Amino acid sequence: MTSRTTLRRRTKHVLVAASVTLGLLSCLWVLSCLWLQVFKTEGELPPTSRMPQVPAGARITDEGMECASGGCWRTITVVPAPGQSPEDLAHEMGLSEELSLPPTLFDPASVYVGAHAREGKLVVHVGYQ
Repeated sequence: MTSRTTLRRRTKHVLVAASVTLGLLSCLWVLSCLWLQVFKTEGELPPTSRMPQVPAGARITDEGMECASGGCWRTITVVPAPGQSPEDLAHEMGLSEELSLPPTLFDPASVYVGAHAREGKLVVHVGYQ
């Protein structure tokens, strides 16, 4: 009987520890979301993981950051594959119109993604809303 009681007690401790850890991580995520919404500055940039994937054949020629009175955003300039127009590339990347991406586990803020053609290239921009 002693080993059964010990096993139950150990299982209970593990479950309590896991629940407390999950609760603390949830609180930290909510706090980081609130922090970003309340105290974000115009210089905040979404992580590069929020940039859309560039399809095979196309290549990135420039990466950067631009700022204006509404904030800052990441940009990449993409040269389409041979025989492909910038508009076709935007369509293939799902950027025919501006998108609003919901928060993720590691980036608790909404992000907008858009693109426009410039001089035969596609300029993609990503920023916080």
